[in-house]
Amino acid sequence: MMKSSPSPRRRSRSRVSEADPPTVSCGLFIVFEVVCFLPTILLLVWSLYYAGGLAWDGSHLQFNWHPFCMVLSMVTFLSNGIVAFRVFPFHRRARKALHALIQIMTLVSAAVGLTAVFQNHQAQSIPHLYSLHSWCGLTVACLALMQWVSGALTFILPVLSAVKRADFKPWHTRIGVLIFFAAIATCLIGINEKMTFLGNHTHGHVSAVATDDSAHEHKPPAHYSDLPNEAILCNIVGVLLLFLTAIVFFIVSQPDYTSGDKLRGFQLLASS
Repeated sequence: MMKSSPSPRRRSRSRVSEADPPTVSCGLFIVFEVVCFLPTILLLVWSLYYAGGLAWDGSHLQFNWHPFCMVLSMVTFLSNGIVAFRVFPFHRRARKALHALIQIMTLVSAAVGLTAVFQNHQAQSIPHLYSLHSWCGLTVACLALMQWVSGALTFILPVLSAVKRADFKPWHTRIGVLIFFAAIATCLIGINEKMTFLGNHTHGHVSAVATDDSAHEHKPPAHYSDLPNEAILCNIVGVLLLFLTAIVFFIVSQPDYTSGDKLRGFQLLASS
């Protein structure tokens, strides 16, 4: 029996798919990076302008490194590592190296952030790991470390066969996305916890350097205009984190966004 040949339309579509695999557009890439870095920039503004600055002396100024480094690590770096194979216009080997480098930067930033908060609590005689945020944060950090070790053993060092690497790859991707979602939730809990401790959602504004008993009042403001700028800034950071979560989920859930060698937008710019 003679096999029927594929239709011209199907052959044409197949040739287009092989020659120009659909990837994330340049516009979406720009939006992603803006939303990705903006929370970190705003937290740096919070640390320098509202919270008194940064230092490494055991005081509250050392604590300010914690939110900045953890968002830089678990939001900015981690999200870029997750979508590295889908958005960056490099050869696959270059994207693989970039993915590994970003994950190393993620671990280094997280180590600095965790060291800052543990040393601060030790210097100020504050109990360690007493809140939901700290429990979730330590869990996410441990999962991220395990994910990095498993990825290094699987894809960088010649430990597993090619077949086993291919079987593990989908799970590596899914676990990484779940860790990112858990990191976002942990950041939101931490922002709310910090603002509550500072009393910034109360009638009276209490700055990050205040130590009086008014910081323990938990009454909502009588009017929205009474909400301090510091609280508004941190609320904006929280909304941006949710927006970034949606963008990352959209990118990784689209089967059409494959790991092509170039972004469509960059291809169009190069050909124009």
